[in-house]
Amino acid sequence: MIKTLNWFLVKFIQTLGNLQVAVVLLLLIAINSGLGTLIEQDKPLNFYQVAYSSSKPMFGFLTSDLIIGLGLDHIYTVWWFILLILLFGSSLISCTFSRQIPSLKLARIWRYYNNIRTFENMELSSSIKDGSLSYASFLLKRNRYKVLHQGPFIYAYRGLIGKIGPIVVHLSIIIILLGSLIGVISGYVVQEIVPRGNLFHLQNSISSGILSYIPQNVEGYVKDFKITYTEEGSIDQFYSDLSVLDDEGNEKLNKTIYVNEPLRFNGISFYQTDWGIVSAKLIVDEKEAQIPLKLINEGSSRFWVGSINTEKNSENLIIVFQDLTGKFQLYSPKQELLSENEIGDKFFLNGRTFRVMNLLTSTGLQIKSDPGINFVYFGFMLLIFSVALSYISYDQLWAFKTGSDLYISGQTNRATYSFQRQFLSIVEELSL
Repeated sequence: MIKTLNWFLVKFIQTLGNLQVAVVLLLLIAINSGLGTLIEQDKPLNFYQVAYSSSKPMFGFLTSDLIIGLGLDHIYTVWWFILLILLFGSSLISCTFSRQIPSLKLARIWRYYNNIRTFENMELSSSIKDGSLSYASFLLKRNRYKVLHQGPFIYAYRGLIGKIGPIVVHLSIIIILLGSLIGVISGYVVQEIVPRGNLFHLQNSISSGILSYIPQNVEGYVKDFKITYTEEGSIDQFYSDLSVLDDEGNEKLNKTIYVNEPLRFNGISFYQTDWGIVSAKLIVDEKEAQIPLKLINEGSSRFWVGSINTEKNSENLIIVFQDLTGKFQLYSPKQELLSENEIGDKFFLNGRTFRVMNLLTSTGLQIKSDPGINFVYFGFMLLIFSVALSYISYDQLWAFKTGSDLYISGQTNRATYSFQRQFLSIVEELSL
């Protein structure tokens, strides 16, 4: 029974380390990762029911039921995708120990050849009349070969470090996969909409791993929020002056963040992702009033709408803000445009004086923790190094002197044309 289990285990490891199996696993990971970019992730159920209804399925068959059933709405954390990652990582480990490391050990074993037919069967071979074995050793050393000279035999090699390249490539990919897996099971993403001048905690989680922990002692404060515009009037950038506070309310870190420039604190990143308008402050007949504003999305455009009561027993007027440039529009209850105004200007309605003083804005923050990100960064740096290392060719040369004839042969694992040129150059010098 134990022998049978060992046999199956060995066969499974050998199959897992097969190149074709690794390619299939990588292809499945790539296809599903592509689906993750096409299908919106971590949205509410009603979003998928509307966007992928049975009347308009994606690719003709992907409906909301299939997406939810297979977990395609959170594809990067679903169990079968994690299983694919684990199998691919195991395939790389199996290939490394069953193929790459033995190949490296074999490359380190040096041997001499004294059979002329063996020399002739090499990729490159030549015979030189009255060739000098000592001069051949000198030429090889001059070309940065490691030379082993014993009696009438020479074995020379260079670029052995290039044989390490594939092993380091596998190691770097395994580290990247490990970092990604750590991020999936122990990371989290929190989304907060915070009015300017308000405190906030990490509460509204939109995704979290099975081993993640969202700290409750992290407190933030939005000091200010502003938007800059281009000359054409479109949004150029939006900024949040953000502080992180300790348990006693003391400021630990402060930074003005904007898109692609987050604040980082104790492994937590605060990103600027959105903005909004909460309310408008008015002066009505020398009295302060505040009206709430509601966000309206229509296609690619959005605006904020509130209502102003001009007098008792009358319908409210509609006030509309499209941005923070200070301009707004007033509409009648029948949605007819009455006027366009700017913040600070007085306007008169039904014998009453109105003035919009300012807007209370809010900033959209995405707070993210990814404990595996450093592994991913290190893995990518190692991958870049290993790919460069893999371009180093492993060259081998043999020489054998018998009588007055010097036989020389060689082979390489890449850069064949360059190796051929150098081999012919060495033969030419030996023939002089």
